[in-house]
Amino acid sequence: MEQRIPEIVKKEFEANVLEIKRITEGYSHYMYEVKIDKSSEIIIIRFSNNIKNTCNLGKEKYIIDLLSQNNIPAPRILAFYFSEDKKEEGYMILEKIKGIRLDTIWNSLDKEEKIKITKKIGEFLSKIHQIKLKEFGSIEQDGKINSDLAFKFRSVGETLEYSLFLRNKLKEDFIDLARLLSYKILNPEFVAKLVYYLSKNLDKFDYEGEPTLIHNDFMIGHLFVDKINREYEIVGIIDFEFASSYSPEYDFIKLHRQGFFDDIELKKALKEGYGEINEKALEIHRLTRDVAFAWTMLESGNKKLAEETLQKVEKRLD
Repeated sequence: MEQRIPEIVKKEFEANVLEIKRITEGYSHYMYEVKIDKSSEIIIIRFSNNIKNTCNLGKEKYIIDLLSQNNIPAPRILAFYFSEDKKEEGYMILEKIKGIRLDTIWNSLDKEEKIKITKKIGEFLSKIHQIKLKEFGSIEQDGKINSDLAFKFRSVGETLEYSLFLRNKLKEDFIDLARLLSYKILNPEFVAKLVYYLSKNLDKFDYEGEPTLIHNDFMIGHLFVDKINREYEIVGIIDFEFASSYSPEYDFIKLHRQGFFDDIELKKALKEGYGEINEKALEIHRLTRDVAFAWTMLESGNKKLAEETLQKVEKRLD
């Protein structure tokens, strides 16, 4: 992929490459920082790694365009190539967001600065969540939503009501559980505990609101800040391949993992910026997300972290 960069830069910008640096963070697309001789700005080139419709570059372009239309700062797309016939050869060229990735300075901030930026995180997330969609489910390229399409039976009696949100949420949860089971490392007691826990708490994490755009990987490592008038302001957000149409609580999972809800002052600031948060639903969403994380760790070969994660999940089930 790196060998293709000079050819792509020549094609898109009529320029030459001065320097290429591989970006190693993240688990998805291959990314490079590139300096060219036609501009002092650094560009980001993302190559298509996942060609699945729910996490490919075409889907990410749709989300970036949607955020930009709603005045939410996302990287500007400078060039885009994504052929239906040759998805694996696709690429997206983005401007590099000016600013500092928040996770790289978080530990150096004093408490007052953390409280101020946490309130702004809440406000920023609230703005994203004002974008409502038509159905629950995973977002695909061109904005199509992959919601549950069950087999349709002919009607023979009364039509029963069900929760559209729960149907889609539980479908995804059990797909992840099935993937874990295929590795043959789960004990039956764990599976029984998990199913029982979800079954008895359905009303606590059901959602009756409108389908909402969620980033689905929202964490401080995906936020960029810059100091404006001696205060840090959020100037951009990145990485949208997992964006979905879901319940808003799902976007607090990574912040929950990072301790924002354990710190009374940070939790208060987050709620001041965002508004009310269904914490019980959040805790259950985190639990099922951790099960999914265990599967992704097995998939990447990190059995140790997968087993540690599942042990922590089982303690919470007890």
